Amino acid sequence: MTGRRGRGRPPLFTPEVRERYLAAVAAGATLKEATADLGLTKNLASQHAAHDPEFAAALRDARAVGRRARLDRAGHDESRYTNHRCRCPKCTRAASTARMARKARAEEERDSRLDLTAVDSPQSPTSFSLLVSSSSRTPAAA
Repeated sequence: MTGRRGRGRPPLFTPEVRERYLAAVAAGATLKEATADLGLTKNLASQHAAHDPEFAAALRDARAVGRRARLDRAGHDESRYTNHRCRCPKCTRAASTARMARKARAEEERDSRLDLTAVDSPQSPTSFSLLVSSSSRTPAAA
């Protein structure tokens, strides 16, 4: 005998790889980034989680820790206020500033559209067509 354990390809998701994967996810890497860093396919870990309840629980915990780590690294801005419900003074101020800027920009666009319509058409097309049609009937009736 040659001492081989069995036939086929050796498993890619060994216990060491699992630990490295969970550590990367807990550090804040997305699932796609963690699998790419380890040279795995993107759905290998989710397949193992579907069949191994212990790994699924560990992955769920690592994702929660990683989500918090990514949030802590993110800057305080409107996105954090809106998507993560952060109500710290920095995020609140950033969201208010962005909202006021969008409102001002919308008002400027509306005003510019109103100014263009006033310059381009001195009278409405409906009133012009009524004048033309009423003047054309007068000579025919007489």
